[in-house]
Amino acid sequence: MQHGTAGAGTGVARRSRLGGRVSALVAIGAAAAIALAACGGSSSSSKSTSTTKKSSGAAATAAVKTASSSLGTIVVTNDGKTVYTLTNAGQQVPCSGTCLMVWPAVSVAAGAKASGTGVKNVGTTASGQVTINGAPVYTFQGDSAAGNTNGQGIMSFGGTWNVVMSGGTSGGSSGGGTGTSTPATTAKSGSGY
Repeated sequence: MQHGTAGAGTGVARRSRLGGRVSALVAIGAAAAIALAACGGSSSSSKSTSTTKKSSGAAATAAVKTASSSLGTIVVTNDGKTVYTLTNAGQQVPCSGTCLMVWPAVSVAAGAKASGTGVKNVGTTASGQVTINGAPVYTFQGDSAAGNTNGQGIMSFGGTWNVVMSGGTSGGSSGGGTGTSTPATTAKSGSGY
């Protein structure tokens, strides 16, 4: 009987040694798989990052679009606020200081390029202010809802405020405007602006 017991003991010893080798191989394989996955993950994410940087540097930020209003097809910001220019005798008048509190500039991040959906000749100054046909554009604090045109024809801050029409001109008439507001809208006063 001892022979049978000794034989069984030897088989157990052999299986233990094999089990130890298999466990060691599994551990080495798992470590190799983890190391390989870690290397592959960082390589993959760095490729993704460089591709993202390339595409975002070339893309322009859509800042303005067209919308229908009682004045015709006008230019609005992406959130629907009407876009205006300030002119005096057909010349652009700069808006700065207190003016910008009432008439905030439409802008994108400095260095970014602006574009427009359905709007031609959209540009950007070095500081990020959006321009249309070279004229800086603004919104009006008195427009409480998207599409309001309450600033049309207001005379303040050295000029007259006009809605920018879809053709890039300003004015209250549909069909492109003439650069001046319609008689009905010029009757508005600045009301302290």
